Amino acid sequence: MKQYSEDQASVLELLAHHNNVSLMVAPSFVVDFDYKKFVPLMKGLGFDYVTELTFGAKTVNGEYHDYISKNCMQKRFIATTCPMCVSIVKAKNPELTEYLLPITSPMVAMAKILKKNSPKNKIVFLSPCTAKKIEAKNSGIVDVAITFRELKQLIKKEKVKPKKCSHLFDGFYNDYTKIYPLAGGLSKTLNKKGILSERQMCAKDGCTDFTSFFNQNKDKRFFDILFCDGGCIGGNGVAAKTPVFMRKYSVLSYKKQAKTEKIGKKKGLEKYTKGISFKKEY
Repeated sequence: MKQYSEDQASVLELLAHHNNVSLMVAPSFVVDFDYKKFVPLMKGLGFDYVTELTFGAKTVNGEYHDYISKNCMQKRFIATTCPMCVSIVKAKNPELTEYLLPITSPMVAMAKILKKNSPKNKIVFLSPCTAKKIEAKNSGIVDVAITFRELKQLIKKEKVKPKKCSHLFDGFYNDYTKIYPLAGGLSKTLNKKGILSERQMCAKDGCTDFTSFFNQNKDKRFFDILFCDGGCIGGNGVAAKTPVFMRKYSVLSYKKQAKTEKIGKKKGLEKYTKGISFKKEY
C-alpha cells in the first residue's frame, strides 16, 4: 500500500475531484527538476495550469518601492518574503516588528493574482521550504503547499508520465526575478532608484540573530534577509544534496536560458493585478 504525507494526499485529492487546479512554482525548482521536462510532467500528473511565482515577485517589488517611497522618513525596512524571518522577528525580536514591510509574500501575491484571473481554480504551491506550508494554511487562498522532495516522491509513487505539450509555463512571464530565491536576489531586482542607495541596502542569508545583525549594520535601511544558507535554494524541502554553489549555478543558468526562450505566453502586465490589495500587517 502506498504511503503519502498529508500534503501529498491533499494534492492527489484536489487533482482527483477538481477540474481546475493550478500549480504555482518557486523559481528555485530547477535545483531539483529539469525545467524542460517539468511542465509536461506536471500536466501528466493532472495539473491544468502551471506557472511560476516570478510575476508575484515582481509585483511585491513594486509594492515595496511604493511603500518605501511613501514612508521615506522611516529609518529601516525589513523584507517580508521569508516566513521564517518574519516568525523569528515576531517571536524573538518583537522590538523590530515595526520595521517589517506590510506587504504579502510573492507566494500570496501570486495566489491573489491567480484567483482574480481564474477564481474557480484550486491552488497548489511547490516550495523549497516547509515554513511555506504554515504560511499557505494561514493565507486562506493557497489550498496546499508541497515541497520539492514531496513532489519527487509523489511522481515516483504515481509513476507519472509526461503529457505531450509545450515545456513553457502558462501565462504571467517575468525573467529577472528568477534570481529571487538566491541570497540577495530581492536586493538585486528591487527598483531602488529614488528611494534607497546601494550602500543603504543589506542582504544576509542563514540569519537567526536579528538583533545582533541590526546592531552591526546601523547604517543600513533595507534588510533583505533569508533564513536558509544560500537563500531558498538551501531550504529544508529541497531534495538535492549538491553544494549550494551548484544550486546557485542552476538558477542563474535557468534565468539566462529563460530570457532567451521567453518562457511564458505573455508578459506579466499590471492589468492582472488591478483591484488587488497586497497589504498585510505583521
